[in-house]
Amino acid sequence: MRTILLRNVKIPVDNELVEESILIENNIIKAISKKNYEADEVVDGNGLIAVPGGIDVHAHVYDPENPEHEDWRTGSLAAAYGGITTLIDMPLRVFVDKTEVAMEKIRVAARDSYVNYGLTGGFLTEQNYDAIEKLVKIGVKTFKIFTCRPFQASEKGLAKIFEKAAEKNVVVIAHAEDEGILTLLEGKYREANDIEAYHLSRSPGAEAAAVLKLGYYSLETGARLHIAHLSSKEGVDAVTFMKNKNPKITAETCPHYLYFTREDSRVHGTFLKMAPTLKTSIDREALWDALEKGIVEVYASDNAPSPRSLKEKDVWSAWGGIPNLEIMGPFLFTHGVLKGKISLQTYINVFSRNPARLLGLYPFLGEISVGSLADIVVLNTREQRLISSKTHHHKVDWTPWEGLSFYGHPYYVMVHGELIIEKGELVGEPGTGMYVGDLERVGVDA
Repeated sequence: MRTILLRNVKIPVDNELVEESILIENNIIKAISKKNYEADEVVDGNGLIAVPGGIDVHAHVYDPENPEHEDWRTGSLAAAYGGITTLIDMPLRVFVDKTEVAMEKIRVAARDSYVNYGLTGGFLTEQNYDAIEKLVKIGVKTFKIFTCRPFQASEKGLAKIFEKAAEKNVVVIAHAEDEGILTLLEGKYREANDIEAYHLSRSPGAEAAAVLKLGYYSLETGARLHIAHLSSKEGVDAVTFMKNKNPKITAETCPHYLYFTREDSRVHGTFLKMAPTLKTSIDREALWDALEKGIVEVYASDNAPSPRSLKEKDVWSAWGGIPNLEIMGPFLFTHGVLKGKISLQTYINVFSRNPARLLGLYPFLGEISVGSLADIVVLNTREQRLISSKTHHHKVDWTPWEGLSFYGHPYYVMVHGELIIEKGELVGEPGTGMYVGDLERVGVDA
């Protein structure tokens, strides 16, 4: 039995940092104590903070027909440098609604991923909602739908999807924007070849309307609903309203909605195009507040980069999406914890614990506790690191985060007890990660 002792680290307990040592045996946390246990390998945490590895439930990592955007090797390495130890791959263009497609994605991840991995199925429509029945057998627990272009599910389709999701106790992850409102607003703004016009064409009202509709589908069927990439105060208000009626609704937001506003697109142009769109500083602050209050439970990347050539087009045809994996933990620590917008416990809740609960894997994942998988990140809280497309690990040669510096980059990253990053340097190998669909599910919060 191989043992590792991670010593001299500070673990957040309630509102305090407690200096402890963590004994790891065969990938599992065996003991947490002030004792200096004997071990095959000793890793000195240098008095830094140790947190559970981040779990990103919404990342576009590998599309077999579009590998030039990102792949498992680049995406998982960027994720590790972002403090993430588990990635759930979201479909990008290729539908993941057949077992053979899902198994091919898993095969490539097993070969290339530095971190643990899983899949979201989809995109579900009236034609393929029975994919839930097939994919749940191989450990898929989350399924993506759209209420709008480009993969819109019909009203009839939504009913079938939610009924099947309730039957199988899986999570419906929804891109929530109302297609009718989008059509109305695009007609109003389309003539302006302007990035701010694009952002205005997908309004907070479109988001809120779709959240309410989906919330009632969840309420009527009993299916679990997770609202993806919430971007607006009106969206937060709609989620809050539905949560008061239905405890089976959760929501996520992303770093770009917590930092940029549509005014920033005047500088970045189409390199800040995404959907849902950027909103205002009022929306941004409402999202931070919702994270701290637990209204928005999950922090996710919606990583969706593309080659530069696809971004350098007119605003209506340019690719929508940005690289986010590498900044995830450092951004949340710097602009959330250090700036007092969220507590360190909230950082852990939204980045680790709650995503693990969503997947039905808490506390085996998402926690530093005896019996948990040893997915641990030790944060470098003493030094900043500059973000640059010249040094990041994404596949693309650009980033809207260019020139920003963050604290909280990984000093160490352990993926089920294996050191991937040591003192900020890569020491791990691709193929280290494991498929979380094979893990025993404990503590499901249905």
